[in-house]
Amino acid sequence: MKAARERGPLPSPPLLRRGALALAALLTTPACTAGGSTTAAATSTDGTAGGSGTSPREPAQLVTADAWVQVEAAADPFADHRPETVECGLGGIFVEEGELDIDTNLCNYAMIEQPGLAEVRTGDTLTLSMRHFDLTAPEPATAHVALLLGDTLAWERALLIPGPAEVISVDIDAPTDLPAGEPVRFHLHNHGQNTWILTGITVTPP
Repeated sequence: MKAARERGPLPSPPLLRRGALALAALLTTPACTAGGSTTAAATSTDGTAGGSGTSPREPAQLVTADAWVQVEAAADPFADHRPETVECGLGGIFVEEGELDIDTNLCNYAMIEQPGLAEVRTGDTLTLSMRHFDLTAPEPATAHVALLLGDTLAWERALLIPGPAEVISVDIDAPTDLPAGEPVRFHLHNHGQNTWILTGITVTPP
């Protein structure tokens, strides 16, 4: 895996917005070419548009805050990290002001996923933006956060607890292809009462 470049409960239901019982939509978007989708007649089998060259691709949002759902134990790529009992209800993981909030005092383990909104190709740049408040725990511990494309680990980081608040913005070289609509997964666990906010993930072609 290429190095990242840092800058700065049954099947579980879709996540709900705080104070509401609206189901989060699971969005699927077909792979597209520049400027939107094209007809089959206009796209050749080698991925060129009209046979005149490779279609340009634009930077795109890979996820949306209100489409995350929890991953069942049988499908969890990090099953060996998973506690015997996962407790992560509405107060532990929710959407607020367009961002995903995870309160680890009420969510002891999060492995969540959603269909990717855009195609990812090997070598694309994934930009992960998130932040956390001061990391505290009764005893020294370690937090673990990770981004996966399907079952492939794209990036992970361990943070020592206690630790200071931090804004994290990291560029990641995509280690694998991921067609639009395939699962993007985000993982977080640590001990203690800590608040994490996932702002977004974008994909940018070379």
